[in-house]
Amino acid sequence: MRSTFGYVWSDSPLHRMRASVKLVGLLVSVALVVLASAPLELVVASLAVASLAVASRVGWAASARALWGLRWFLLVIFVLNALLFSTVDPLLSLGPACLTWTGIAQGARVVVRTALVVVLGVLLTATTSPQQLTSGVRDLLRPLARLGVPTEVAALAVGVTVQFVPTLLREGRQLMRAQTLRCSIARHGGIMRCAVSYVQLLVPVFVSAFRRAEELSVAMEARGYRIAGRSARPGEERRL
Repeated sequence: MRSTFGYVWSDSPLHRMRASVKLVGLLVSVALVVLASAPLELVVASLAVASLAVASRVGWAASARALWGLRWFLLVIFVLNALLFSTVDPLLSLGPACLTWTGIAQGARVVVRTALVVVLGVLLTATTSPQQLTSGVRDLLRPLARLGVPTEVAALAVGVTVQFVPTLLREGRQLMRAQTLRCSIARHGGIMRCAVSYVQLLVPVFVSAFRRAEELSVAMEARGYRIAGRSARPGEERRL
C-alpha cells in the first residue's frame, strides 16, 4: 500500500523500531527543525531527514505526493512571508505589502521547515501501522493514567484517526474526479472560482467522515467493545 499517509510494508530499521521511540523521536525532530534558522542548520536538518527516508526503505513517492499536494499552501506561505515579514529596504512596494530580501529568506525558511515536518510525518505513518501507533501512544501516556487521564480513549482516537486519513483522502479524490466529470469543478475562470469549486467538496467529505464514524461506533458497540480497565455497569450502555 503506497498511499500518501498509509503504512508501507518493509523490513527497515525504522519499521523494527518501537512506536513509542519513534513518536518521541518525531517530537524531538520537529522541535529541532522548527528551531533551525541558519542556512547551515536547515541543510543539516534536510540531510538528516533524507537519511531517515533512505533508511525507511519506503521510497520517495509518498513524501513527494504529500509535498505536491501542499504545493499551493507552501506557495501561499512563501508569498505572505516575502511580502509582509519586513519593510526594510523594499524591492517592491504594493501598498502595505513590501517585497524584501529579508522576507524572501524568511519565506524560504518557513517553507523548508514545513516540508521537513511533513516528510517526518509521512515517514512515521509509512513505517508504523495504526495498531503499533495506538500501542505507542498508550505506552507514552501510561504514566498519566495514575492521574485519572483517559489514556485508552486517547490511544483509540489516535488509531482511528490514522486509519481514517487515507480513506478520506481516497474518497476526496474520487469526489473530485466525479465532480470534474460533471463539470462541477472549474478548471478555468480565475482563482476565486476554482477555490469556490473546491470548497464545495468539503460538505460531502465531512458527511462521509461522520457516516464512517457512526458505522465504526455501531460496529464496535455490536462487538461489545469496552475500554481496557473499565467495565460497564449492569444495564449500562457505553457509546464510543
